[in-house]
Amino acid sequence: MTSRPSEIAPVENNRRRTGSITRLIYNFPWWALIMFVIGIWLLFLILADEFYTGVFQTLSEGVALTLGVSFAAYSIALVIGLVVGIIRSNPPRPGYGLRGQVVSVLQLVVYHLATMYVQVLRGLPILVVILIVAFVGVPALRNFLATFGITLGFRGTSATSAIIALAITYGAFLSEVFRGGIQSIERGQLEAARSLGMNNFQMLRWIVLPQALRRILPPLGNDMVAMIKDSSLMAIIGIEDITQIARQTSSVNFRFTETYLVVALLYLTLTVIGSMLVRLMEQRLETDDR
Repeated sequence: MTSRPSEIAPVENNRRRTGSITRLIYNFPWWALIMFVIGIWLLFLILADEFYTGVFQTLSEGVALTLGVSFAAYSIALVIGLVVGIIRSNPPRPGYGLRGQVVSVLQLVVYHLATMYVQVLRGLPILVVILIVAFVGVPALRNFLATFGITLGFRGTSATSAIIALAITYGAFLSEVFRGGIQSIERGQLEAARSLGMNNFQMLRWIVLPQALRRILPPLGNDMVAMIKDSSLMAIIGIEDITQIARQTSSVNFRFTETYLVVALLYLTLTVIGSMLVRLMEQRLETDDR
């Protein structure tokens, strides 16, 4: 006995409906919903509870410094990363003639210095780099400049020291991002550019960098978000960012739960906004590629 089409259709519709519901359950971003609920709860506490409101207003004073240090350090790190990435993407080769040999030796020295910089800074915790810059590097530089009668315009425990430490650390990581992007360009394009009479600088300017930057923009954006989080480490040298203000506030009122919940909300808000901007940038690039 065979089933009629009229009997099969409802069964198929039920299966499709069940499959759609199952896909919705498994593909729905439940983590985002949970974060949204927690954020709404914390926002309600900040608006309804006077203590939370006071803590939020106090900690908000450190947001500008946190963002300022992060953006300044990241801008410097981009320059360092680009220069070091270009150097490390072109291993030196033996030259011909006296002039060529001198140039190749200089390239060899610069290449290995850049490689050593990357290996050392990538192998050190950012916290250690901040402490070295603040309590070793800056005092040594101040004493050196003092012998020439020059006064250094900032202290080791200033925001400038944190910017330097974050910049040189992230510069090492970004250099690998740039190097990967540069080396991802097809060799055939470079050979075609040479056949047109372009020199190395022209190829880098017109062929390599435009394509490499397009490919590495997402990881560069992710590192910017990571920079905002790592900027909290500058509290260790007493810089009054969000984290340091929270430490000072909680040491007075002993309300650690409320204080650090607000700290988490502030950092999470900054990083989520940054991540959303990175995602929008990725979608824009994907749309342009189509």
